[in-house]
Order: sequence, then structure tokens, then C-alpha cells
Amino acid sequence: MAGPRALPVALGFLLVAGLYASSRYSYLLFHTLTEFFCILVIFVVFVLAWNTRRMLDNHYLLFIGIASLSSGTLQLLHTLAYKDFGVFPGSSANPATQLWIAFRFVSGVSFAAAPFFIARKMNTPLVLAGYAAVTFLLAAAVFLGFFPDCYLEGQGLTPFKINSEYFIILLYLAALGLLLHKRHAFDRGVLRLLAASIITAVAAELSFTKYISVFGIFNLVGHLFMLVSVFCIYRAIVVTGLVQPTSLLFRNLKESEEKISDLNRELQQHVAELQESNRELDAFSYTVSHDLRAPLRAIDGFSQALLEDYGSRLGEEGRDYLQRMSSASQRMTQLIEDLLNLSRSGRIELRRGEVDLSAMARDVAENLRKTQPEREVEFVIAPGLTVNGDERLLRVALDNLLGNGWKFTARREQGKIEMGRLAAGGNGQTGMHAEGGDVYYVKDNGAGFAMVYADRLFAPFQRLHSRDEFGGTGIGLATVRRIIERHGGRIWAESAPDQGATFYFTLTSRG
Repeated sequence: MAGPRALPVALGFLLVAGLYASSRYSYLLFHTLTEFFCILVIFVVFVLAWNTRRMLDNHYLLFIGIASLSSGTLQLLHTLAYKDFGVFPGSSANPATQLWIAFRFVSGVSFAAAPFFIARKMNTPLVLAGYAAVTFLLAAAVFLGFFPDCYLEGQGLTPFKINSEYFIILLYLAALGLLLHKRHAFDRGVLRLLAASIITAVAAELSFTKYISVFGIFNLVGHLFMLVSVFCIYRAIVVTGLVQPTSLLFRNLKESEEKISDLNRELQQHVAELQESNRELDAFSYTVSHDLRAPLRAIDGFSQALLEDYGSRLGEEGRDYLQRMSSASQRMTQLIEDLLNLSRSGRIELRRGEVDLSAMARDVAENLRKTQPEREVEFVIAPGLTVNGDERLLRVALDNLLGNGWKFTARREQGKIEMGRLAAGGNGQTGMHAEGGDVYYVKDNGAGFAMVYADRLFAPFQRLHSRDEFGGTGIGLATVRRIIERHGGRIWAESAPDQGATFYFTLTSRG
């Protein structure tokens, strides 16, 4: 591991040593090589950022890349305008120094502003156009003589230039503080390199406040610091962005994948806990089914036996007590059965298949008739009501819906219970609830209810009639709703007092 890490450092030292040796031969050569190397890296940063702009999940790099195009252009003009370079004959050292300040000012402002685009999108064309305008205006101000003087021959740096360097230092320090504040958005290695780049940029600016001659030692040291700063950017952005793109370009995506992985592990743990809870519920349901209902059946059975065998000896009050005991045990048994149905309807696995609701409804109707054969109730069940669903659960739903119709028509001399289907897009209010699928209904001419109470209809233990009027536990319709919703459908009702009730429900082909 030490070899690969030491190689870039060794190459860096060799580069610095070679550039220093060139400065001993010709300072102009040293300056040109240093500047062109920095310009090359800056333009590479722009190219990388621009070509990956649609893949970036934070815009720090893109902002720095666009800013690099501007600052690199100003640095190129600074290099070409350098004294004795010969591109602009007769020019003094002042234009190159002015362009340098312009370049460093753009760089400092950009690094200070870039952290604000880590977590927010930016208008790329607008930013690009803005930097292009700034570059043009600064260059025009320098070459047209509007930019303040920065270097005077024989005197050295002007106060404007020195104060500008200190202001740029403050910009870089602000950029460092903001970068550290947003450090969670970067890979640790990338963060260290970016911080090192800013710190060496500050050192470079301090050096550039000290020289008198543009060929002086402080100018040379400042350029070497600048070279290290740009090299750190190169390591942080170019190499990392190309060789290890997830460390920089897709940092948030990588973190999101890790969070999703953690959430998946937590979800699996919760699923395991839920499965364990379901097993405990199943065990509890078994206990309730067998251990609680058996004593209740015994109470009911012995109460009936006492009434039959010893009723005449007990008197009217004793027989009343036994009858109440028997009725209470029967109600408790029914309540336990309804609670178990409600629990099972939400937990058992759906086993879908083709279900003939018409045949199922006829079977339920036949069973209801056997309970009270003396009643006059007409069942009208439409043929061909075939659906895709869980036969066990749909049987529980029809037992409750048709059973409700049977119960609430008990005071009618001639009861009537219907079950059928409305085609998709039926008329009236019912059609609006269909949402493009068939609507099934169970209708009776029983007691009905006021629609103002309809929102309570499908809640557990909610009754719209007293127990003295009509029996029941208040759980049946809650169980029906749970079953229908597990089949991807919905259920609602329409009614009026003493006008009967109609329950509508839908079922999807697949849940």
C-alpha cells in the first residue's frame, strides 16, 4: 500500500525540483512551465465536470468546473501577458499582475460559493453565461486601462494588489470553512485533498504579497505553492473522478445505496419479528378457539340440560337465570368466533383462484333457511358471478353480508335478499364508485339505517341498532371490509331507515 501512495508524492517532488532547476536557468521558462501546467489541469477539470454534469448528484464539482474555464482563461491571458514573454510587445509587468488578481479573485469567489451547490441544483447555462460575461469584462477592463494598477516598475506591488491578495485569502479561508462544514458530502480522501488545495492556495497568496520583482524569490515560492494547490485539485477531482468516480461523482448515490442496504437489513429483521408475532398470534388463536370455547360450550350445554331436566323444580326465576346464562355463553362464543375471523382475515395468506360467488351465495342462503325454516324470505341470486379470489375469505364475507340481510329482515312478513352485479360504469352514485370495474351488491328490504352513521358501519364493535332489536357482535362488517381490501377492492353502503340497505363491493383480478 505504501508504494502506490508514495509514487504521486515522489513524482510531485521531482516536478517541483525540475521546475526549480529551470528557474535557475531562466525564470521566464519556470513561470511558463508552471503556469501552463496549472492551466492544463484547470481545463481538464472543466472538461471532466462538463462531460459528467448529467451524472453528478451534487453540483460542487460542476460549479468548480465551470469556474475553472473562466479562471483558466484569465490565467492563460496572464501567462501570455507576462513581461518579456513577447505576445504583447512593449507591455509592462502591470497587465500580467492585473490579470493574475482577476484570475485569483474568480477562483477564490468560486471556491467560496461552490459548497452552496452540494445539495441544490443550479441553472448550468445561466452560470456558464455569467462566468463568460465576468471573464470578458475583467479582461476588457485590464486591456482597456480600467482595472486598478497592481504593479509599478521600480516600486513593486501597489496597495490595491496587496489588499486584494489579503481579500482573496479571506475568500479561500471562508471556502475552507464551508467545505469542512459540508464534509459529510465528500469522501474523506477527497476532502483532505480539497482542503490541502485551499490551504496551499492561501500560502501562495501570502507569498504574492511580498515580492518586489516579478522575478523575485517570493514570486517563485508563490508559484510553487500554487502548483501544489492545483496538483491537489488534480488528485482530488481528476484522478478520483476518473479512477474512482463513486468517491466524488456519485457520493450521495453511494451513501443512498448503503442506507438502502441498512434499511433492507432492518426490514428483514422487522419481518422476522412480525413472523414471530404472527406465530404467537396463531398460538393465541388456537388457545382461544379450543381452550376458551370448550368451557363456554360446557356452560351452555349444562344450562340447557338443567332447563330440560330440572326446569320444573327451579321455578320461573331460576329458569330465567339459566336462560340468561345460556344466552350469554352463546353470545361470548359468537364474539370469540367473530374476533377470530377478523384476526384471520388480515393475516392468512391469500390463495387466489376462480370462485363462483353465485354458488357460494346459494349455499349460504340454504344454511340460513335451515336456522329458521318458518321464515318467508326470498333469495334472488344472479347466476354467473365468478371472480378471482380466496374462497375461504370470500365465504366469510358472504356469510356476513347475507347473514346481515337475513338478520335485518327478521321483522318483515316477506323478506327479500338479492345478490348481483352492476356492469362497469353503471349509472348513478354507485357507478361513480366502480372505478372501471364490476360492482357486486347484496341488497335487502330490512330495517336499513341513516346514512349519517355510514362512516361507523365498518368499524369494529360499532352497532347502529341495539342488541334488543337485532343481535350480533358488531364485528362482521369490519371483517368484510378487511377481506375486500385484501382483495384490492373497496366496500360501501347505501340505505335509509326502514328502506333496506344495499352493500356494494369491488374485487380486483389480482391483489
